This record gives sequence, structure tokens and C-alpha cells, in this order.
Amino acid sequence: MKRIIIFSAVLGLLAAAVPVLAHHSFSAEYDGSKPVTLTGVLKAVDWRNPHIYYLLDVKDTNGKVVTWTLEGYPPNMLVRRPEGWTREKVMAKVGSEATVTGWLARAGGNAAHSRQFTFADGSKMESGPGAGNGGPPAN
Repeated sequence: MKRIIIFSAVLGLLAAAVPVLAHHSFSAEYDGSKPVTLTGVLKAVDWRNPHIYYLLDVKDTNGKVVTWTLEGYPPNMLVRRPEGWTREKVMAKVGSEATVTGWLARAGGNAAHSRQFTFADGSKMESGPGAGNGGPPAN
């Protein structure tokens, strides 16, 4: 009986620690000193917690289309922004051209943390916080 109680307590503590391990800081994965600006077509949006991911098809210097993975706010933060970017509003932009600003991933490759999308129709979507601070910008 004592073993079952100890085992259950250890299992409960491990289960509680899993969400902590799943999240990361901005500076652990992205370099705030390496800004990037990309222009391409929004290919897909993965709307889920803990962060939304965007796929952007960008032409490289040779004209080859390269897909970039861009991380952004969690869904609830995007919805709470003054512009109110709901899942439906974001999904409606798939297939649209956009210019995205953000910061490159430390691991390299075609990955970055997004800061803002500017779509061809002129609309703007603040998609992530400023480099390293995790909060909304000072407007």
C-alpha cells in the first residue's frame, strides 16, 4: 500500500512538470539580434496551443520557393489583440502575399519567430512579441 502511495505521488509530480518542460523562452530558440524580413505567400496556419505556426512560401535568390516556418503568439493572445485576429480571419489570409518581420532561429534553417505580418491588402497582424521580452510592444 505504501509503495502505491509513493508511486502515485511521484507520478503526479512528473505529470505536473510536463507542461513546464513543453514551453520555451524566446531567447532559447531565437536570436533577437538577427532580425529578418520575408515576403511570400502564406501557405498554411497551424492554429494551436502553445503557439500558432505559419508556413510562408518565399522565393530564394535563385527563384526557388522555400517554405519558412514562423512561430507566433498563442491563439488566445492573437484573439485578444485590438485587431481581434480570430482563427477564421487568419485562415482567410491563407493564399495571400505577406511581408513578415521577425527574428531568425538559433538552430538555423528556414525558421523564425514572427513579429508582424503585413498583407497585400494593407492589413497588419501583430503575430508575436518584441524580441526577448515576451510582452506586447509599447505603442
